[in-house]
Amino acid sequence: IDYENGFDPYKFYMPTQTKDGSATVLTQEMVDAYQDGWDLDIKSDILILTDKTPSVVAGYPVADCPVLIASDLKNGVTATAHCGAEMIDNYLPQMTIESLQSKYDSKLDDIYIYIGSHAGKDWTYDSMPRWAKESFWQETGAIKETDTGEFKIDLRKALLYQLNPEKFESFIVNNDDTITNNNYYSNSASYKDKTKAGRQFTGAYYKKK
Repeated sequence: IDYENGFDPYKFYMPTQTKDGSATVLTQEMVDAYQDGWDLDIKSDILILTDKTPSVVAGYPVADCPVLIASDLKNGVTATAHCGAEMIDNYLPQMTIESLQSKYDSKLDDIYIYIGSHAGKDWTYDSMPRWAKESFWQETGAIKETDTGEFKIDLRKALLYQLNPEKFESFIVNNDDTITNNNYYSNSASYKDKTKAGRQFTGAYYKKK
């Protein structure tokens, strides 16, 4: 156990995305099945952690994509999701909240939201992304074509469009731009700066009581 931080470094759980909005609850049986959590193959878009499995971590190694962490403090449950642009387009942030509502009858005013670091509004594609549903991005204004024919994508604007901060008890956004901030890795920035190639981990855990 990492006594300083309160979690076991061998008990990290990272699902493989299925792109269907599926949600999996991490149970004690799943935790006990493998000594090393990295060996557990979880196929799911949303991984839910509960206070019944303290000291284990649910999360994602990411570069430019934000991780959404939604915690229902009343019920002791936390949903995590890797919300890249394509999955925002598929309404994964909204489905993450709905997973807590359907499984635990969570109320919005009991849910605390945290959105991890991510690429800023200058994240650029050289063409309109294939995954982008035109209607959604027009509504949000989160993709804008430049005078040079490039497309700038504002992940934060798209996320806030789906998850109205005023509806939740607490809503925290890490505004660090992974492209420009030297403390983070970035797929986008790594094309020009090889030192930016890599991943940072964003996740959640419950401390032992």
